[in-house]
Amino acid sequence: MAEELLFRLLKLLELFGVWLSVLAWFTVSGGATAMAWALRGVRDRRVWGWAVAMFVVALVANLADYFVTLHRSPDLSWEANPLWRNVVDSYGLTVAKWYGFTGKIFVSILAAQFLAYYLAHRERLYPEQAGSLGEFLRRMGSRSRTLRERLLTLFTVFSFFFAGVNLLYFYVAYANWLEDADTYAYLPPFPIVVVTFVAALVGAFVALTYRAFCAAQPLER
Repeated sequence: MAEELLFRLLKLLELFGVWLSVLAWFTVSGGATAMAWALRGVRDRRVWGWAVAMFVVALVANLADYFVTLHRSPDLSWEANPLWRNVVDSYGLTVAKWYGFTGKIFVSILAAQFLAYYLAHRERLYPEQAGSLGEFLRRMGSRSRTLRERLLTLFTVFSFFFAGVNLLYFYVAYANWLEDADTYAYLPPFPIVVVTFVAALVGAFVALTYRAFCAAQPLER
């Protein structure tokens, strides 16, 4: 049922035509430029060290998905992504390959930038004080007073999850690589994989943010 809903959604997106594909490409390319401007004041080498590591990992994951897709469907006739398929129909295979390749690179850059943003600004999430993990979670983000501060706090949370979700492409590439139908049949439905993966990201977000909060406490006394 969940997979059927997913395919229906993809089919619906296809109806928007190639203009949605063009908009998506300019969104990720423009987003990378905007994030570069937003991060212009970050000088912490540790932040950029983790960002570079995130870029490498995200690039490997995204390009693995890209090249496995081309290996399995050189003409992209089996491609489920409507954004990519619409480019094939409108501009041809060569343009579609460059569209997908450059899009993957921009998404990988964004993953690194968003992780850098989270690391540089996660103190926005810290409460004034918290004596336990439960108290920390209840008060997280409570220092935000204005609408702008609340939006920036939400954007900091979003930044972590955008960066982390790129890791899911390792699984996507693996699933697409499988040629043995029996092995593929044992894989869980993709929506369940997504829900499980997001739950793991939530756990990682809580653990990393709380650990950073605890480590910062002696510096604030």
